Amino acid sequence: MVRLVSVFVIALGSIASAAPIMRRAFQLQDYAAFQISDGVAGNAAAEANAVFVTPFSGVDLASVDSTTLKAVQTMREAAEAAETDQFNPAIEAATGATATALQNGKIKNKVLKLTGEVQALQIQLAQAKAAGKSTSSIQSNIAAEQKKLDTNIAIDTKNAGQASKGVTSSSSAASTAETANEDVSATPAASSGTFTLKDYAAFQISDGKTGTAKAEAEAVFVTPFAGVDLATVDAATLDAVQTMREAAEAAETDQFNPAIAAASGASATALQNGKIKNKVLKLTGEVQALQIQLAQAQAAGKSTSSIASKIAAEQKKLDSNIAIDTKNAGQASKGVA
Repeated sequence: MVRLVSVFVIALGSIASAAPIMRRAFQLQDYAAFQISDGVAGNAAAEANAVFVTPFSGVDLASVDSTTLKAVQTMREAAEAAETDQFNPAIEAATGATATALQNGKIKNKVLKLTGEVQALQIQLAQAKAAGKSTSSIQSNIAAEQKKLDTNIAIDTKNAGQASKGVTSSSSAASTAETANEDVSATPAASSGTFTLKDYAAFQISDGKTGTAKAEAEAVFVTPFAGVDLATVDAATLDAVQTMREAAEAAETDQFNPAIAAASGASATALQNGKIKNKVLKLTGEVQALQIQLAQAQAAGKSTSSIASKIAAEQKKLDSNIAIDTKNAGQASKGVA
């Protein structure tokens, strides 16, 4: 299992309208921190893209350095190792609903693994083209891996809504009843490995292009809780969501606003677009934190009217900023991290 947690950053070009060089961090993580198998089937493509594709949104892949490419490949290899060393024997030893959930988890893991493989090949393709080298072999490999990826995405989509189980230590922290092959269709509880606290630079979404802020923000704050009963989210995890939301807000007031005031022309426009994407990020985190609080209040039999009112107010702001980002789709967007 990969044991290193590092951040690799490539400097962003100073001119926003130029082909952007990677600036947003791509984080080399333990498999347990980026695996997507826990929860439910049906959204593997989006979850895998959030790991391997979204961090490179708007980036000239030819500019990705060898260390970052190696990080992608290492994480892909970790997903492959999980399949052969953990999923296969676990499925063979299981029966009934547990076996089905593990099989669904294996399919989601295949989507993850293959998405990483295709992304690594896309980077190699871009670099070969930039260097004027032959690309036929890489293109053939991409076609073969994409075919496998499409097949597994189709299986995951077909099984949408079914329970899905991973093989990490956080996954195995489920009840002893589950490991005894009892019904795993019960709502899974959140674990510390599901949502991890990150520095703003590691989760910000402002660099790249406009038009995808909603999906990118949900990949940060919503996707990690897919299939989770929000009432079970512990205090530390909720605090992590709120801390990251506050970091996005601080970036807006302390960095975006003065940077925009000091900029002009294309740079000012790109920063303004980045600010809107950051607002979508911030508000998505706010709404998610409130949704967790709402679920917990409902589970405790407490009044929820105040929380529900806050959700409605924040969702209205979120929808407005998503609409602005969508309207400006395809424009350069610049962050401040």
